[in-house]
Amino acid sequence: MEELKPTVGVTRPQATERKRQRAIVYRRRRILFGLGFVALCLVIAGIALATNAGRASSDISAQTMLGTNSRPDAAPVDSGGTEHPVFARWQERNLLLPVPAKDATIIAYQPVADERAAALTPLGEQINTNALVRFFRGIFASPPPVRYYLLEGKGEKPTSSALVGAAPGTPVYAPVSGVVTAVTRYLLYGKYEDVQIDIRPEKSSGATLSLILIADPVVSIGQPVIAGKTQLGKVRECPEQLGKTLSVYTHDSGAHIHMQITEVPIR
Repeated sequence: MEELKPTVGVTRPQATERKRQRAIVYRRRRILFGLGFVALCLVIAGIALATNAGRASSDISAQTMLGTNSRPDAAPVDSGGTEHPVFARWQERNLLLPVPAKDATIIAYQPVADERAAALTPLGEQINTNALVRFFRGIFASPPPVRYYLLEGKGEKPTSSALVGAAPGTPVYAPVSGVVTAVTRYLLYGKYEDVQIDIRPEKSSGATLSLILIADPVVSIGQPVIAGKTQLGKVRECPEQLGKTLSVYTHDSGAHIHMQITEVPIR
C-alpha cells in the first residue's frame, strides 16, 4: 500500500503574516479609493468654478458696457419673504434689515477700530468664502435666505459693523425697537455732509445703535421707534471714495447704510 504523507498545517506565525498582508492590501485599496474620490471632486469643482467664473466675467462685462445698475446674481436677501427680515443678531436681540428686502443690493460686515463696537452675529451664508466650500455647499445645502460678505478693515472684530447697500433715496427703517437719542448733522471724515441717527435699544441702557450715511431724517430725539416699522430717513448719495469697496460687488455707486452698536460699560 502507498504510504500516506501527513498534511502539514499552517502554523500560527504564517496565519498572522497572511492576516497582516491582507490588512495592508485593504488599507491600500481604501487609500486609493479615497484619493480617487478626492481627485474626482477636485476635477468637478474645477470645472464648476471655471464655468461660474466665465459666467460672472461675462455678466460683469455686460453690466459695465451697458452701464446698468442691476443687482448681483446672488441677491443678499430672499425678497419673497418679509419686507424687513432678520439679517443679524446682537446678543439675544434680532436686527432687522434697515431697508426693504427687494431694495437691498448687498449685506457686508467690516471690522472697525472702535474697541467699544460690539460684534454682530451674521445670519445666513457667507458669499466670499472658500471656493471649494461654496461648491459643496451649493450641492448639499438649500439656498439660504440671507447672503453676506466679510470685508477687510481695521479692528479685531470682523463683524463689528454692518453695511447694507441700497440705491440712494431708498427709505431707511429702524433695525431695532427703542428710543432715538441723537440726530446729528456732521462732516464725515471732515469733508462729507452726513447725518448720524442713534437709537437706544429697548431694555439696553448701556448700548447705542448708530446709523450713518443717512439723508432727510424724519425722526427726532426722544421719539420711540419700532423695528421694521418706523422710517428714519433715506439712503444718501454715496461719495465715490466711500462706495468703492462695495461697488466692486454691486456694480453701482456702492451706496449703503453703515450700522454698528457701541457698548458702554455701566458704572
